[in-house]
Amino acid sequence: MKKAGITMFAAGLVALLPSIAMSNDFSTATRVHYVLDCMAANEDMNVYEGTHKCSCVVDKLAEVFTEREFEDISVGFRYKNLPADRGATFRDDKQIRSGLKLFEETHAKAYKECRIH
Repeated sequence: MKKAGITMFAAGLVALLPSIAMSNDFSTATRVHYVLDCMAANEDMNVYEGTHKCSCVVDKLAEVFTEREFEDISVGFRYKNLPADRGATFRDDKQIRSGLKLFEETHAKAYKECRIH
């Protein structure tokens, strides 16, 4: 009976591994780019504080988005305020808008949780 319980526990862990491996799958380059952009946008933080807080934010974003989703939606987030037709693509597309809304909410929550003001 004890052996069956251990086997079931191990099987449960194996079943969880794909979902664990899928979360936080951002490449190092994507993380570094985000942290550098975050630190540039928050110049009031010193390097130590900025590195830790911005790394915290990108970790939180990686829990919600795949790397591909993050790259696509962060481009939309960055360029949605371009004037006229250049920004219209990012403002008017319903799918992009819904992704932007989730990104903005997740981003704001991550900033709050990671104590960036």
